[in-house]
Amino acid sequence: MRRARGRAGLGGCLVAGLLGCGPATPRDAGTDLGALDAIVAPDLPWVHPDVPDDAGMGSSDGAIPRDRPSVDRELPDDPRVNVLVTDGLRGEGLPCKLTIEGVEGTRDPHFGEGDQRGVMVDRDNRAIATGRWVLMPRGRASFMLPPGRYRFRVTRGTEYDQLDLGVVNHDGRRGPTLRGELHRVVNTEGEVSAEFHVHSEPSFDCDVPLEQRVLSLAVEGVEVFASTDHDIAGDFRPAIRFLGLERHIHWMKGDEITADGFGHFGAYPLPEAVDPARDLTHDEPNLMAILDRARRVAPGVILQLNHPMWNEYPIGYWSLAGFDPTTGMSRMALSSLFDTVEVWNGHNLNEPLEFNADVDQVIDTWMATLQLGFRAAAVGNSDSHRLTHNPPGWPHNYLRVANDDPGEVTDAMVTMALRARDVSLTSGPYLQLRVNNRRPGELAPGPEARVSVEVQAPAWIPLDTVEIIANRRVMANLTVTATPERGLVRQRFELPLPLRRDAWVLARTRARAPLDRTVGAPARPMPSLALTNPVYVDFDNNGRYEPPGIQGGP
Repeated sequence: MRRARGRAGLGGCLVAGLLGCGPATPRDAGTDLGALDAIVAPDLPWVHPDVPDDAGMGSSDGAIPRDRPSVDRELPDDPRVNVLVTDGLRGEGLPCKLTIEGVEGTRDPHFGEGDQRGVMVDRDNRAIATGRWVLMPRGRASFMLPPGRYRFRVTRGTEYDQLDLGVVNHDGRRGPTLRGELHRVVNTEGEVSAEFHVHSEPSFDCDVPLEQRVLSLAVEGVEVFASTDHDIAGDFRPAIRFLGLERHIHWMKGDEITADGFGHFGAYPLPEAVDPARDLTHDEPNLMAILDRARRVAPGVILQLNHPMWNEYPIGYWSLAGFDPTTGMSRMALSSLFDTVEVWNGHNLNEPLEFNADVDQVIDTWMATLQLGFRAAAVGNSDSHRLTHNPPGWPHNYLRVANDDPGEVTDAMVTMALRARDVSLTSGPYLQLRVNNRRPGELAPGPEARVSVEVQAPAWIPLDTVEIIANRRVMANLTVTATPERGLVRQRFELPLPLRRDAWVLARTRARAPLDRTVGAPARPMPSLALTNPVYVDFDNNGRYEPPGIQGGP
């Protein structure tokens, strides 16, 4: 059982000419944190040791937002804003994100320049800031802020209630001290939160430093991540040690096989000795050969189809194949070698829909492949190349593992869950599905089918309905009527499902309102959505599941 939690009471490349697209010229995968192996943060509730100026955490330039006031540092009053946030269960500091919004005529602060490299605002506590956000490894930061009236809110992904620290008048001379507790309200016991498509500065199209990438994931509650830079792999372990986050996050070495003309494909976990630039080349004549090579080089690797419907460049496999979800026809054979399919790529919120298909369109196309008998597990990832405009961990996945303590998770646990297809994806609600007491990925006996679905969400997450879908047909549209109790919305539904044949059955949520500004700053609002993988119902009890075909109903 997860000791740190206890129990509770969701791209490829960016636009050419902006950040580059096309054949990758890999950077040196080495990290400037290599010299910091000996600097291991002690297991203290709050403050880490002093950080050397050259620690690689980012410059202090821009640590005071633009339009900053002139502050007399000799004043006896401390002009800094001080924030101290603890876990409501254990009383310890924890990774979390502070959102600062100007109100009543005060402009939002803007720390640093751009959105790929934050600035260090508190060296002692390793806190960095970018835009209007402060990322804190252990819930503590002290920083300068222009005079004004501000609202301060703290979040930690989708399992925690939102902590509103209130609206504060800051005169620029004596800074406020803001304290509060974050409460985990969603019970995900037995599962971990995971992100399987994220970029950092080893990638040719990203400048986010490794330690800032780790921190940007940890503050969103991501507990497992695979690094998937283009044809190169850095080592994130020194960054995790430097931040003192060994108990909070597990890294998997991975790669994004960047085979323009065929698509982009995640490959994780990779053995220590595998060098993607050397061992995962993609000059083979066809996709099957590319994927076969990856399997030979990295036995047990998970192969993930990334952004399958990216249309602007030759990097979306389903688009390149011309797959038609209404007929099941395509120009290229659909490969059954993929273990997972990225049905939600968070990067699509920053792209015109004609470039990168809407999430609902991709989900429907994936369901068409289920009709044909393909069983790749659906996952959702951010494909983040930035810190806030393409926020990491939005969306993310939940996996059922043998030990849900992030510090004890192993690569083998993650790959086992993915191969079992016991996965759900979300940008907010936590959704659990059973059909005849079978979990996603399992075969349920027929002919009767009884569905049990439970949804949980912190009160700040929009949630309206839960849909039950079988063989691509919406069988039930269930309205969530529960009201928040102690910061949590929780409702369970039980219903029979009339079937006439073998069927796959899954659940998803819908919400009219998008997520709020604490999530990040994508070009389009982040929808609130959760999706399970299917349970397969053996209607005739012949011991096997038989797919219905592209037009087959339930």
